[in-house]
Amino acid sequence: GAALCGADLLLALGGGMAAFELALLVRLLQLQAACGLCLLSAGLSAAVLALAWRLPSTRRTDEDAVLAGCGAALAAAAAAAIFSAQGSLPTPEEEMAPFGERSPAPIASHSSRRALELSERLAARGAKMYGAWWCSHCAGQKETLGAEAMGEGGFYVECSPDGAGAENERCVAAGVKGYPTWEVGGQLFPGEKDLSGLEEMLSSAK
Repeated sequence: GAALCGADLLLALGGGMAAFELALLVRLLQLQAACGLCLLSAGLSAAVLALAWRLPSTRRTDEDAVLAGCGAALAAAAAAAIFSAQGSLPTPEEEMAPFGERSPAPIASHSSRRALELSERLAARGAKMYGAWWCSHCAGQKETLGAEAMGEGGFYVECSPDGAGAENERCVAAGVKGYPTWEVGGQLFPGEKDLSGLEEMLSSAK
């Protein structure tokens, strides 16, 4: 009774260990990383599974396979959850990165002809858009103009101290209170605007 119960537990544990180690080895191959201890651990896990499989049992072979498979499935699910969570966490390099290296999300939209023409008018007036890499409304403003217009205009000024190319002192000197804020001809125009709003801003600026 007790011995057979222990054999059941060892069989499930062996299956789980083997499955987890297999998932780990696959992950290492994806990362192209070498790990001697991981290979040793995988070998030990396989040995445990083989030993458990050879222990006396009152069940049929297919029942043993189901028991080992249940342990393997649980371990595989745990490994998937761990690797998935690991992928959403910052890497050690990112955690050690100094301030000034956080960049806004890439602009996904392409500029319309109207946006490109507006970009030329903004650039001719020396317009600036003050924002922060973490600001959702700043991201929305950039998407309104599109990647080409934002790239050609060179409007964006990063105000967050931990942002890439931060010019926080410039933002403070300009009197920026929130993001995004446009500056045209020395006047500040806070808030996210659509293309019509930007055209009105240009018309009203001195």
